[in-house]
Amino acid sequence: MNDHIEALSANVRRLRETHGLSLSELGERSGVAKATLFKVERGQTNPTLETMLAIARTFDVTVPDLIALPERAPVEVLHDGEGEDISDAASFGHILRSQVIGAGTLEIHAQIFKDGVGEVSASHGAGAREHVFVRAGKIRLGPVGHEVLLAEGDYATYPADRTHRWQAENGDASVWIVHTFPRAAAFNE
Repeated sequence: MNDHIEALSANVRRLRETHGLSLSELGERSGVAKATLFKVERGQTNPTLETMLAIARTFDVTVPDLIALPERAPVEVLHDGEGEDISDAASFGHILRSQVIGAGTLEIHAQIFKDGVGEVSASHGAGAREHVFVRAGKIRLGPVGHEVLLAEGDYATYPADRTHRWQAENGDASVWIVHTFPRAAAFNE
């Protein structure tokens, strides 16, 4: 539902600006109060069907057009250094993608672990798993007490539902990590 409210907000703002209208002018033409339009454009309200119909008629579009989610590009690209910053004292990196898949969530991280700085990660929850591909350098990682040393080109996977450790050795280590997190509800169904 929130995705459609966000889409409505962006679509109304885009249509209003495309037509060169202020909120007041849109209010006059649609018969919808300026305060309501303000809330619609900020995603702060769940407008009535009557309000959406009035806005849609003003722009000669349908209500489904107003709440339509933006189409995804056929190819999505993130360039090096883009994504949600997850840097900390031991590493710097970005979440490249987080997506619900089936009964869980998948996250893809690109991280560089700093030489000699160890990091201990707590459990990511029941059923969580990490898949690691080393792009450059060497890194010791895995569940505490079961760490392994990986080098450039190596891949490893392990359960991340327990405490696990990361430590680059002999220089920084660049890795891609794919995290998989099952939804808690999946265990109860």
